[in-house]
Amino acid sequence: MDNTAMKVIVEKLGSAAKWVILCHENPDGDTIGCGLALYSLGKRLGKNVRIMGRDPIPARYCFLPYYNDFECCMEIREEDVKDALLVCVDTSTVARSMPGLNEILSFADSINIDHHGDNHRYCRLNLVDPDASASAEIITDLLTEGGWGIEKSEAICLYTGLSTDNGNFRFGTTTARSHLCAAKLLEAGVEPAVIDGYVNENMTPEILKLWGVAYTRTEIFSNGKGALFWLGKEDFASASADSSAVDGLVNVLLRITGVKVALFLTEINGENKVSIRTKPPYSARDIASAFGGGGHLQAAGAKPGGSFIDAVNAVKAEAEKYINDRASAAE
Repeated sequence: MDNTAMKVIVEKLGSAAKWVILCHENPDGDTIGCGLALYSLGKRLGKNVRIMGRDPIPARYCFLPYYNDFECCMEIREEDVKDALLVCVDTSTVARSMPGLNEILSFADSINIDHHGDNHRYCRLNLVDPDASASAEIITDLLTEGGWGIEKSEAICLYTGLSTDNGNFRFGTTTARSHLCAAKLLEAGVEPAVIDGYVNENMTPEILKLWGVAYTRTEIFSNGKGALFWLGKEDFASASADSSAVDGLVNVLLRITGVKVALFLTEINGENKVSIRTKPPYSARDIASAFGGGGHLQAAGAKPGGSFIDAVNAVKAEAEKYINDRASAAE
């Protein structure tokens, strides 16, 4: 953790009268949880504060305090950040944020708080800690460093970010620090069972069947080390579902004995996406980078081009090559 950057951020948050908080595209629990926790802090400090993002908050996170104040916008404009401190949370690149951000960064006072190892450090001040299992760990430390304390509303948001990003403390990114962070949030009033109920116990029969469709398409490759499944636009349409309906589905593939590389491809809103999960020593980020994507070592994603079937074949071929190259290097 960069303690110097942390102290400067505390000073900037304290002195700025206006904050604009940006969440990343296709928001997950960590970016939304961090953003809303900072939004809550800004409200109680008497700041003029806004929270924005390109895509709407998924239904499973619409229990979070202040979620109704989130502004879904196609782009960020100069007037949005006039005289404001811009805070980007859990967003590794400009491309994952909002259209218009590149132009805004040329003049705005900006802060980037994130835990992705491939963060581009695109703001004037960057607090990036890849050792954190979630950006929520960093924001929790920030509130403590600022002497602001953690209100229950903020703790709920931060625990949601923490627990969803480290797989309810199951992923390899989980550390003693993660559990100490959780303990601090529980002391502030968080009820883990209640949050888990909102986040994970909300599946409709239609979405359950959608998951089942993916299961039937499971394909094992590279001598059992790789697995994939996919869902096309017709599958989502038949279930009246969006991408948030399949959050976490890719992780199921890693439960198959021997599988080290899991791929889940989707076609939705005219866009191909692949979610990649791996177990050590395999890097999800290395596979994603072949398609212009990125993320964490064991969790990454990309948007491969071309037709959907071509994207499925291309990602599978890249994963096979990656697995085979590692096997050859180990010999």
